Amino acid sequence: MESFPIDTLPSVGDIHLACFTGVRNAADLKERLQVQDKSLTFAMVESNLIMDVFQILLAATKAAQDNESGKLKTQTLSSEIVYNLSPTNNIAESLKRFGITEDTTSLIAVKIGGDPDEVLEDMSNTVDGNLISFSKLDQEKDMEKLRKFYKIDPKVTDDKAILNWIIGGIAMKNVQ
Repeated sequence: MESFPIDTLPSVGDIHLACFTGVRNAADLKERLQVQDKSLTFAMVESNLIMDVFQILLAATKAAQDNESGKLKTQTLSSEIVYNLSPTNNIAESLKRFGITEDTTSLIAVKIGGDPDEVLEDMSNTVDGNLISFSKLDQEKDMEKLRKFYKIDPKVTDDKAILNWIIGGIAMKNVQ
């Protein structure tokens, strides 16, 4: 697990991220999300749609800021993180695209705040999978879906340019 401070909101706590592969209980986790199980205290994101950790940090920071100002567009901080990953304002579509499915085998767990050891223990006890390093994210990404969801020009092939396109989509989402 890795933890990152939110410099603009130090009182909120850090953003904690853990990447799991070989997930065996995705159907159960998805069902728990659908019934809004309050014991799930972290967001779960399809890891194959994450190009870089910065993508999640941007979405989580925005969710933390919206939560602090009382401007969440979804019902929970966790769902707001998933919603913020999408360039679209359609909440249901965002959660469907970036949230886990019954068939998910690789996911990233995201939590804002809390003691790092307790957060990792909660994530590890909840997700039945193998905790891996974020350096393995490159092996997981689905470029076809990323291009489709973020409407990335096919001429853009450099990974840095693609990431910039994705970050721009996330950042410009709510600009009127």
